[in-house]
Amino acid sequence: MRGMILAAVLAVGMAGGVWAEPMVEYKGRRIQVADGDQSRECLALVRKAIDMTAELPPKQRALTSEVKDLRCSPIPEARRTNAVVDNTIGIYTMQSPDTPGGYIRFPLKPGNLSAADVAMSLMGNGSYAHWHRAYLSARQKGPNDPVARKYHALLTKSDVKAVLMAECELMENDRVAVLALGLGERRAASIGKRMSVRGCP
Repeated sequence: MRGMILAAVLAVGMAGGVWAEPMVEYKGRRIQVADGDQSRECLALVRKAIDMTAELPPKQRALTSEVKDLRCSPIPEARRTNAVVDNTIGIYTMQSPDTPGGYIRFPLKPGNLSAADVAMSLMGNGSYAHWHRAYLSARQKGPNDPVARKYHALLTKSDVKAVLMAECELMENDRVAVLALGLGERRAASIGKRMSVRGCP
């Protein structure tokens, strides 16, 4: 599951067009929903996940609120091709690294996931939104600014070493969140083992 989540978090998509679906305000977020039972289930799950983020430590909780634009838009049945698409939790989507703004799209099947999974996805995607803002800020100093280059590499996955270090940071946040949300020492230990294999500090 983590591999699918991370792949989704790392994705850079096209914002594409004006969103015309209904929108619900909830605790400082705008949640846009399409028609259908799956979207309504998604909305309920995202709300529950937002409530759950209050249990996280300050650093991880702050990441979950980085993105205010959330979109429940499950993949239509006819367009589903495999389980990976069905179980993707959240995708931080931006027009390009050089364009401000981004949103998290949830093309998920709510019945297959827990609110804790979605809360952790908000956190992971929040990391990318945070890096996106940091890149835009550093870029103002010039295209060759080392901080700008670092974050651009993360957002575009153009530097393997930078991405591996980013994954370490994401996994450490996951480990902290798992413990804070009471998801079990075994799950936290499993994340720790993956970090060790990756050579994370």
